[in-house]
Amino acid sequence: MKLEKPRILVAGVASDVGKTTVATGLMACFRKKGLRVQGFKVGPDFLDPTYHSLVTQRASRNLDTWLMGEQGVLETFAHSTKDADIAVIEGVMGLFDGSSAKSDEQSSAEIARLLNTPVLLVLDVYALGRSAAALVAGCVHMSKGLRISGVILNRVGSQKHAQLCKDAIEHETKVPVLGWLPNNEQISLPSRHLGLFAADSSMDNKLKAIQQSVEKNVEIERVLAIAKDAPPLEIQEQKSLQNGKEVKIGIAMDESFFFYYEDNFDILRALGAKLLFFSPCNDSALPEVDALLIGGGYPEINAQKLEENVSMRNAILKFIEQGGLVYAECGGLMYLGRTTSSTEGRVHYMVGALELDTRLTKELTLGYTELEGVTQSALSAKGEILKGHEFHYSKVADIDEDARFCYKVRKGRGIKDSMEGYLVHNTLASYTHLHFRGNLSFAQRLLKNASHKRD
Repeated sequence: MKLEKPRILVAGVASDVGKTTVATGLMACFRKKGLRVQGFKVGPDFLDPTYHSLVTQRASRNLDTWLMGEQGVLETFAHSTKDADIAVIEGVMGLFDGSSAKSDEQSSAEIARLLNTPVLLVLDVYALGRSAAALVAGCVHMSKGLRISGVILNRVGSQKHAQLCKDAIEHETKVPVLGWLPNNEQISLPSRHLGLFAADSSMDNKLKAIQQSVEKNVEIERVLAIAKDAPPLEIQEQKSLQNGKEVKIGIAMDESFFFYYEDNFDILRALGAKLLFFSPCNDSALPEVDALLIGGGYPEINAQKLEENVSMRNAILKFIEQGGLVYAECGGLMYLGRTTSSTEGRVHYMVGALELDTRLTKELTLGYTELEGVTQSALSAKGEILKGHEFHYSKVADIDEDARFCYKVRKGRGIKDSMEGYLVHNTLASYTHLHFRGNLSFAQRLLKNASHKRD
């Protein structure tokens, strides 16, 4: 299948240079022009896509070859842009930063090559002058198979500062500088311990300010022309998924639990699932469902609210004890445990289905994971290899010595002693986040066994 789709990848020379600000601002500007904009994020990040989704009014998607495989990335790109006029892809970390020191694996550069997409490089020049050209020149030198088509300067001190950096970059590299953003807190995005704050309607004024700044200071028409110049892509037709009986899956979705990949929802629906969303913070009862999916998020921020909702905690515990099928990731694991504690030692009672306690630390666990199935269960398969990622500040402080695990950790940290996937009844709780595009058999097993449990 030949796909002709205007597209651009917004990359940085490092983390925290303003990629999300620039990418989100461009998306907002394109949408203001009446274009249907599809946002993407390179890597496993759950937070940056919330900004894309808010300004485009379309669910942003992740592109990650570790989680999804190359074919999965191509399928997601093709599927998500069918009814879009342009795609804007936000990179991860620096342009060449990934999982290897000697290759571009799992980097923005890898995705740009795979999707044959022109690159717009974002450069924080707060403390730079002519040296800005050296950074761009270095990226150009390493960019075999890439097209670095333009530069956006960020945190610029003045018009004179912008002109100095622009002249140096264009003189030394011939890469055009297409605009700049001022050093201004009004267009700086807020962050917390797991990265940026998730975007919501309270940030409308901030996002409007970003859109106006990008519109004023960036040559939008030139960026659009670069995106339109992206060559056609050859993508293998996606195989249709076979769906069986309709299965109702309850999805925990609120201010505590919102770390989900939109692709996972699409895949579950394609396999025959009807998704029913509920709030562990605010609802008093579960919907009538065959299985539960409790994702990650910020249960530690809302621990008191979760603790006080006793009726929901009891409803979930009853569902689990009666053999209901439950899959929980990261924050979901914390919620299903006995207690969770803050860094100051304040303890909050959770569901109590898992014989473990978690506590928040100041140490970040972050990275890709690879798991090998060691237990056959309703959700795990012996010998199966799963690829995912972990991203958390909490850790298991105490756990039952007889705890059963589904997986041996081949890459990553897991729950305890290189083991992952706490199993109780038909509930599997893990620190690993899975993308179903690269772990389709897991999603198929979830629906198949949820259907059997109902029957």
